[in-house]
Amino acid sequence: MGGDSLVALRVVADAQARGLPMTLQDILFHPTAAELAAELAGRDPADAEEAEGAAAPGHSPAAAGPFGLVTEADREALPDGLDDAVPATALQIGLLYVSQLSADSTLYQDLVGVEVSGRFDDALFRDALAALCRRHTVLRSSFDLGTFGEPLQLVWSDPGLSLTVDTVATQDPGDDAKTVGLMEDWKRRRLAEPPDTGRAPAFRCHVVARPKSFHVMLALHHAFVDGWSYAQLLVDLMVLYDAALSGTEPALPPVPGSGARIFAELERAALDSAEAERFWREEADVPPLRFDRGRFDAAPDQSAHAAFDIDTDLLARLRRAARQAGVPLRSLVLAAHAWSLGRWADRERDVVTGVVVNGRPEIIGSDLMVGLFLNTVPMRFPGLTGSWADLARHALLSEQRALPHRRYPLGRIEQLIGRPPFDVAFNFTHFHVYRRLDELREIRPGTWWAYDKNSFPVVVDFAIEAPEAGTGVTYSYAPALAGEEEIRRLAGLYRAALRAAAEDPDREADDTADLAEGR
Repeated sequence: MGGDSLVALRVVADAQARGLPMTLQDILFHPTAAELAAELAGRDPADAEEAEGAAAPGHSPAAAGPFGLVTEADREALPDGLDDAVPATALQIGLLYVSQLSADSTLYQDLVGVEVSGRFDDALFRDALAALCRRHTVLRSSFDLGTFGEPLQLVWSDPGLSLTVDTVATQDPGDDAKTVGLMEDWKRRRLAEPPDTGRAPAFRCHVVARPKSFHVMLALHHAFVDGWSYAQLLVDLMVLYDAALSGTEPALPPVPGSGARIFAELERAALDSAEAERFWREEADVPPLRFDRGRFDAAPDQSAHAAFDIDTDLLARLRRAARQAGVPLRSLVLAAHAWSLGRWADRERDVVTGVVVNGRPEIIGSDLMVGLFLNTVPMRFPGLTGSWADLARHALLSEQRALPHRRYPLGRIEQLIGRPPFDVAFNFTHFHVYRRLDELREIRPGTWWAYDKNSFPVVVDFAIEAPEAGTGVTYSYAPALAGEEEIRRLAGLYRAALRAAAEDPDREADDTADLAEGR
């Protein structure tokens, strides 16, 4: 009864490789080994080739080789020096479009940094960074939105590295301020100008080195990578550099080189689906909760933040409550989130929240791929009555219903109903890939930080063991749309809902109302 889509992808890919016609949908609908075995027992093993990750209806994504999705006319016009060219996805085009229209240069710029204990060797670090670029094609990519018959992501053979290094001569505490100043100066310069997504390499890397430690910072536009991919990049870089320092081979499994092509074809199949169009037209066509976003000419300035921690005891009790209700933890905390939105907006029915979903292909090594494989889709709660377990089971059912259509792009959903389908987006993350860092021998990552901004009015992030913030809930919001007091009230409602659901999942959710409102 787990809810980790990255782990589930590994299970599905391994099963398909062994001839079992299993899909991610099977795991979500049949969440115990016994149920899953019974479901698969009656299937023909030959059907494995028709499983969603192996081939979408009418498509054979895995068969497309380099340049295989580009028209002949565009192939002839491509410049020299490319390893591949792939049609940009709808989400990538949308993010780039919003970024170019916005006067906010920080929009969809993703920055992350980590302080590392250990020796910095410039030559070895450059070798590790070069190996990282060979491993992940997205780092060698750029976008061309206007030259060809359709927007393309171009993968270059060797665009070089974008690495700058500052040096602080001592480890003395008196030089700490200088180190911080160099870091902040690089961040300010990165955020002050829009990233050049039309020029490879896609990333910008900066190091502030001291005799016994160094700080690594990485910047990419969100059109290139999602959150899990960012984590994977940093882990792979640390593993590669640690191996270089120790003179050993890095323990990194191979990465599929066809991820972007497969995802592009899966998205095309979703866009061609009349069933997906009908599903999202019905699911999303609900009045917005609070905001008249038509009053704003630009993307919401999501510049304010609020947060509360989830301690280990509460997390453990939430997990027990989810098991008692027979749902993944994600479904229980999503239900509590939807309930808090309903109370916040004074709405008892038809509460819609955006939910970030994983659209990675169901192939071996999918969790190792780096790119943008996410989508944010509307999820509808027709009512908010019943117990917390009832609401959590409804959340799971909604995820099950949406799963076959999860790659239908948000931009197309907005076109179907003529407006944004939700005001508030919800994201649940558990980046357990960072546990690989405990295996390093020569270096030890320490303090982390991260920066990102998107164009939703409000985003709620429920994160478990995030390296920069631990376990907790973060609200990122646009002050012009939601004031500090409003967000504080919304966070209070959610915190009360989580505590009530953790205490007794069979308790009626409405019993939490007075407590949540401070009465």
